[in-house]
Amino acid sequence: MLETYRGIPHLLDTWLVLTGMALPIALSSLRKPGDLIPRLAAFCMPAAFALVLAATLSPTAHRLGQIGQCGTHLTTTGGLTSLQGLLNVLLFVPAAGMLTLASGRPVDGIAAGVGMSAAVEAVQALIPQLGRSCQLHDLIANSLGVFCGVGVAAGLQTLTRGRQLVAVPYVVEHAALLVVPARVPGRHRRHELPAAKLRPVARTR
Repeated sequence: MLETYRGIPHLLDTWLVLTGMALPIALSSLRKPGDLIPRLAAFCMPAAFALVLAATLSPTAHRLGQIGQCGTHLTTTGGLTSLQGLLNVLLFVPAAGMLTLASGRPVDGIAAGVGMSAAVEAVQALIPQLGRSCQLHDLIANSLGVFCGVGVAAGLQTLTRGRQLVAVPYVVEHAALLVVPARVPGRHRRHELPAAKLRPVARTR
């Protein structure tokens, strides 16, 4: 269950720590050769997944004593029509979208997003000390966010398919041509051209 920020005392701190831990992986993915959009998506993907972990598994002030219990009522507080349900939807949009852009396959984003949501709900049910509760409507809201993120990423891939991004050396070269004036080719009169020096050809008998 995703609580509000007031219910998670160290949400921002936890997210920054997790993002910093994954920073070397993000930098290595950015340096790999390839198109710019997949590399940027791979660079931002650890931060998106770190936000999911920080928002769903950070301890709260609530203390639950029941282990392995998961609510199945869709009309309880925090359902799909509440602010908490909307946050549950938006939480998984960046993670699923970035993974889809990085891998180029929507199936990866759907499988990873839904699987991570199910794993989070399982951890919340098995570790009541976190102060979280496992709810079916959270899994549905997360899955809806996953499909939204994958849909946005797939649409972006369709728009950019077949279009190659302009390389940086190409931009620098043509920008330099605009700044530095080209040299005017020298013109010579017909009678002032330097005579060409011809080498004597050795005669063979």
